[in-house]
Amino acid sequence: MAKQAFLIRILLVCIAVTLGMTFYLAFTPLQEAVCTCSHEDARRITQTGSEVHPRDPETGHNAENDGHRLAVLVPFRDRFEELMEFVPHLSSFLTNQNKQHKIVILNQVDKYRFNRASLINVGYLEMKAECDHMAMHDVDLLPVNPELEYKFPEQGPYHLAAPHLHPLYHYKTFVGGILLIRNEHFEMLNGLSNRYWGWGREDDEFYVRMKKAGLQVSRPGNLTTGYKSFKHIHDKRKRPRDNYRYFDQREKTKRLDRDTGLATVNYTLDSQREITIDTYPVTILNIMLDCNIEKTPWCLRPEDHEWYLKQRDQHGEVH
Repeated sequence: MAKQAFLIRILLVCIAVTLGMTFYLAFTPLQEAVCTCSHEDARRITQTGSEVHPRDPETGHNAENDGHRLAVLVPFRDRFEELMEFVPHLSSFLTNQNKQHKIVILNQVDKYRFNRASLINVGYLEMKAECDHMAMHDVDLLPVNPELEYKFPEQGPYHLAAPHLHPLYHYKTFVGGILLIRNEHFEMLNGLSNRYWGWGREDDEFYVRMKKAGLQVSRPGNLTTGYKSFKHIHDKRKRPRDNYRYFDQREKTKRLDRDTGLATVNYTLDSQREITIDTYPVTILNIMLDCNIEKTPWCLRPEDHEWYLKQRDQHGEVH
């Protein structure tokens, strides 16, 4: 009995202590948490403790920027795996630089050979009202050094994928890969030539256009990362380059094109789609280019070419 009475007394004491603490907490006001950091520091702290820049509630981009908006124009056809890696990587890279931007995939959906230059001309025409400068950007080239700045090309075209940094192409007149240019300069040059069906050389012709117009191309300094400044994700075994030259293509595309460009590109915008890839927004323009087969018969391969087949039947093999 004595042991039982002792346990009852302990239980009553515990109940009394619990009730006392409950009443104390109920009637004692909680102290408001005070932040000892500055207002600027408090603005930059997230729940994870990382430092971020405030976002514009309308655009979703960081509010602190250079006052310009970049159109990232990406010529594209059948490169789905590369696109899945490209969009999240570049979106994150540009967001970290507080760069207002719009990634636009220029998807060629017609029957002709790939035409990177014409797609860029189309992309510019469709996006010039929204952005004041653009980047001609390969889908298989990813910047990895944060010192590679997608800055507004105030003085003239800015070649980010410089020959001393690009993992593949190192000749001094190379301006492919990633080139940033202001809208007014692109207009002044009449864009790019529309004659380059198949892979390659359209950027070499564009270099001549810039040089003839007196535009000075600038490039990043000698970054310590050198050729490792970019990650090149193209697998040439899966997607070999279409670098064949048909008919008189080689002769007609080895000099400055004074006839075609931004003002003469013919196309139909088949559709426009707004999608997200890993939460990052991207615009898809499905583009059907038009080809004047009499002027540039090499927009088709010979085996797909009704004009070529007719000529061959009438006159024998056509070169």
